[in-house]
Amino acid sequence: MGCRNPWRMSIDERTGFVYWGEVGPDAGGDGPRGPRGYDEINQARRAGNFGWPYFVGSNFAYAHFDYVTKTLGAKYDPLSPTNNSPNNTGAKVLPPAQPAFIYWPYGASKEFPMLGQGGRTACAGPVFHFKPEFKRSGGFPEYFDKCLLFYDWQRPFIKWGRLDSDSRLLDIETFTSAATLVNEHDAANAARGRGEFVIQRPVDSQFGPDGCLYMLDYGETWGVNKDSKLLRTSYQWGNIAPIARATADKTAGREPLTVALSSVGSKDYEGDLLTYEWRLHPGAKMFSSEPNPKLTVDKPGNYIAELRVTDDKGASTSASIPLIVGNSVPEVRFIQPQDGDFFTPGQPLRYVVQVNDAEDGRSGDYEEIFDSRTYVTATFGGDDNKANTAAEPGPASMKQSDCFSCHAVEQKIVGPPLLEIAQRYRGSNDVLEVSVQRVLKGSSGVWSDVPMLPHELLNADQVRMMVRWIFALEPDKSGANMARGLSGEIKVPKDDKVRTAMLEATYTDNGRGPAGSLIGRATVKLRSRRLEAEFADEKSGAKVLGKFLGAIDHGHYARFADINLSDSASVTFHVASAGQGGKIELHCGSPTGPLLGQIEVAPTGSWDKWTDLTAPLQPATNRADLYVVFVNPGKGGLLNLDWLQFNSR
Repeated sequence: MGCRNPWRMSIDERTGFVYWGEVGPDAGGDGPRGPRGYDEINQARRAGNFGWPYFVGSNFAYAHFDYVTKTLGAKYDPLSPTNNSPNNTGAKVLPPAQPAFIYWPYGASKEFPMLGQGGRTACAGPVFHFKPEFKRSGGFPEYFDKCLLFYDWQRPFIKWGRLDSDSRLLDIETFTSAATLVNEHDAANAARGRGEFVIQRPVDSQFGPDGCLYMLDYGETWGVNKDSKLLRTSYQWGNIAPIARATADKTAGREPLTVALSSVGSKDYEGDLLTYEWRLHPGAKMFSSEPNPKLTVDKPGNYIAELRVTDDKGASTSASIPLIVGNSVPEVRFIQPQDGDFFTPGQPLRYVVQVNDAEDGRSGDYEEIFDSRTYVTATFGGDDNKANTAAEPGPASMKQSDCFSCHAVEQKIVGPPLLEIAQRYRGSNDVLEVSVQRVLKGSSGVWSDVPMLPHELLNADQVRMMVRWIFALEPDKSGANMARGLSGEIKVPKDDKVRTAMLEATYTDNGRGPAGSLIGRATVKLRSRRLEAEFADEKSGAKVLGKFLGAIDHGHYARFADINLSDSASVTFHVASAGQGGKIELHCGSPTGPLLGQIEVAPTGSWDKWTDLTAPLQPATNRADLYVVFVNPGKGGLLNLDWLQFNSR
């Protein structure tokens, strides 16, 4: 009893003790009636009274208040609290109050200064118990044995509560410096490229049977978040192998090809001294021990430049770059559509592609030849007004690795076509794990004399998903929404929930023997005619309230970047208002730019009573940022905006 708002409960599997986060009241300061608000982590060894509403924090007492006379009485006694409410039908003398295990206010805490200050939403995580077998599974080390993990969804932080043999609190320690915790105010500025992982709102966690931590990250803000995720955190036992990163200023071209290679980004997390070794395959001939050398290859052909980085304890990791010498990368571009153009669900999408290739010529001169080697694929999504490129985990992991540098689905590059791999191994269930190990450890002589180098930064689960996707490929089914040719149409799903599209055009050249073929690519991101208001590129004043914009006052606006209105005749707004109502204006280029259209919004009677209002649009020939400006001078609480839709001519 005595719980105000308990959540994120966790039971210690060894002791049976219960831990939970207790979300406290909002009071920001102490007052005559009692203390400020505190969030708590509580520990229940047995059933008990945990204080509320008479106590908060470390049994900080509230005073009795007479609601009839509006007078304050004595403060409640934590050793013998009494409930004299006329509504009480049970015991008047309550069990002694249990103080909070850990507690913190909005401001700085003198008892627990390491918890900082800010918002409060306490979460109690699991207690970690070490097992020797965790050394083989990447589980957490014995150092954290009997430590309670706890965190704050709002502030945010993640901490360890170090417990003694009797589960009493000894100390509070930082979770790990490898994680960067941010809130909605600085998430956009988080350093995401430094080898750290970013957590925005930790909301639930559990240690798995492997001793690794599995945590749910709620994402940027309240409501539905496209960046919510499940995180798995493991521990690297022993010496940590270095990270190898290899880049080149160019990876293909006519012979002789001179390439500036770089190891920038290679590092050792423990600060060990690193040595560098560059080799050229086939042949594995070492050509440099410099971090950033230059390489000249005179003879046409297919090569791989390998960088191996080794620390002073002997651990090493490699990275590779495929090089095509004697052939040039085709130049591909979309003539139609252009980046940011609209598409309409259920209506075919017309495209035109142009290709220039130093060896094959220009697509305008040899249309029949270029037609057969040009493909356009479309990916459709529905989560926001930017192209959703999320895919199955297999190909998504391949895109993040270097797989598509050496392989294409239907054409041979450095390695065999993925479809040819699928055909060879179709129905051979026993070859899956063999292929997984080839990717992880490298192989040679399976398909050609050019070796496939190890992929040491991938784990077996990632590679297994990649290989399963490859083995499932079938002829003529390698890509949904695919068309062949320099021009044509792509089928668009009829589903009105489709909000985004990405078109990718690829041209595979003929190669220039013995140099292999190369693929040129171009992409355009398109958007549906219906733009969800909450996904505006900029929101000034207006707030995201779930799946719409609200809390709108006079002068607030939302900006949508790079809009092409050349084929739009009118705009429809999906709005609701239980407030003042007002006018919505569309301006080009700035909040005070040329007026393209406007509509008057009268109160609808309720904040969730939606209506559609349509206004004509002035002709617009130039692509520009579009500002949705809300107008009702001196007024606040105007309306809610769910979406706006640009209707074709």
